Amino acid sequence: LLSTPDMSLNASRLLMVNYHYIRDPAAYAYPGIHPIDPAEFQKGVEMMAGRFHMASPDEAEAFVHGAGELPRDSVLLTFDDGLSDHQVAVDEVLDPMGIKAAFFIASQPMAERRGLMVHKAHYLRATTPPLEFRDAFIAALPEHWRGALEDESVIQGGEIYVYDEAPIAQLKYLMNFHLPHDVVDEVTTAMLLDRGESDETFCQHTYMTTAQIAKLHRSGHGIAAHGHTHTPFSALTPGDLEDEISRNIECLIDITGARPKWLSYPTGRESAMPADSAALCDRFGFRIGVTLRVGWVSAHDPADRLRRININELPEMLA
Repeated sequence: LLSTPDMSLNASRLLMVNYHYIRDPAAYAYPGIHPIDPAEFQKGVEMMAGRFHMASPDEAEAFVHGAGELPRDSVLLTFDDGLSDHQVAVDEVLDPMGIKAAFFIASQPMAERRGLMVHKAHYLRATTPPLEFRDAFIAALPEHWRGALEDESVIQGGEIYVYDEAPIAQLKYLMNFHLPHDVVDEVTTAMLLDRGESDETFCQHTYMTTAQIAKLHRSGHGIAAHGHTHTPFSALTPGDLEDEISRNIECLIDITGARPKWLSYPTGRESAMPADSAALCDRFGFRIGVTLRVGWVSAHDPADRLRRININELPEMLA
């Protein structure tokens, strides 16, 4: 499925720009969610549309596989996780401008009405003083895990979070890569319950509904895979990885009636990548695998490890 493109077709480049939270930053007292203001989102999309061709997912796929040309340097907008913010962005900005985007959906909130650990942690961090959150999280861990922040691999691993101070960066690495996913999920769920919020209510205000996702698909946006629980693939055993992706695919087929052809690796960095991304994409029929390795995409790049940037990296890329 991951064909070798014809490098002679096109010298244009593709920049994939990714979004997570699009909401009022003033609503959160502390770092954690790192949202972009909706007005800034619209301004940024208008700027990109004025400078570049706004590619659709189908155009981008054809370009990567050497089956089609881009008219000039192009931008594809992508959105990770299936957040409710993204439906507002579509209704207020993308659809009025005729822009089609790719939406990478983690399926646990739709299938089980359980919030993703990463978003529960983001919300708790954004509404709690940073060191207070860190101390509360460590205190809520089972006792044999409480010394894990002293582990050298956690100290070094925190260096991947370049936008956070060391104590918080190390905590994020601990949560995302070092601790078992179910342990972190249990702790963050308990911390939310202490505030009177269940998983069900958290899902209601955090994620798109299945009806909204189906509508995006019908209107020509790309609906793609992002794992069931959003666990980094490198942290899973082969059997758990099989289950993680299979459940994600099955849920998206139930919602849209179509098998997803694209995959975004949760967290997207090298430390989160599967050992053989090309084999994984072939195994599950993905024609595109998307990372968060920064840079432009050229027609000769491997389709299973395409580069993509977060929105905060855009100014440097355009400089």
